[in-house]
Amino acid sequence: MAHFIIVANGEFLVHEIINEAIRDKTIIALDGAADKLARIGVQPHIILGDFDSISVSGKNNWGIKKSFSELKNDDAPYTGNFGVFIVPAKNQNLSDLTKAIRYCDKNNAESITIICATGGQLHHHETNLRSLRTEYKKSRPIILHTEQQTLRHACDEEVELHGKVGDKCGIMAYPQGSFTSHGLEYEVTDYELKFGFAESSSNALKQLHAKISVKGEALLIMPPLLKAQRVFAEKSEIEQLELRLWDARAKSNMH
Repeated sequence: MAHFIIVANGEFLVHEIINEAIRDKTIIALDGAADKLARIGVQPHIILGDFDSISVSGKNNWGIKKSFSELKNDDAPYTGNFGVFIVPAKNQNLSDLTKAIRYCDKNNAESITIICATGGQLHHHETNLRSLRTEYKKSRPIILHTEQQTLRHACDEEVELHGKVGDKCGIMAYPQGSFTSHGLEYEVTDYELKFGFAESSSNALKQLHAKISVKGEALLIMPPLLKAQRVFAEKSEIEQLELRLWDARAKSNMH
């Protein structure tokens, strides 16, 4: 069994969060994310995608043989430069993220973590969030880290939330269900969830641990699971902007 992390090509998180998230995991970079990882000194184990967003210099650097227009749906994986495994995945009926999740499952994934999948173009943002539902398996969890919180899909199960008193959280209809809580600021019993109409969008931890019992389906927006997320969240808005700017300058200088 393996623990995978998929680095998507959305808005990149600050490098401290990325470095903590990838620890002890097999790193899969989606397409152009490989270029971004290289700029912060991270080499993925696998590059997967249809190669429509990776740069020409990136293709040459990683040893990617074909661009998007040259790919066929049945092109076989191969080893590129630096020992990186290249997995062509042209199927336009699926997003690169969905292709990557299914690749992980074919390779006996025990857990899957996703980063850099939110923000940016809204259609990519929404598609990536929906993959938490379409690719959900109770026996193989998927979690998605944003800058300040962690997300996961839940279906007919009990989930524990951990954090500090006052940590914000949300239980959203995805698309419908109900939930009962123990340990939240606004406790509920069999609260009905209806997409866009009835959701617990601004709740918080009342104690260090809380339990959410979900019937049906829900998207859980949980407190941060990574130390680097919490450190970032506790900084002022100006300090957060300065960190993002520092990363952007560092990446630019590495061209």
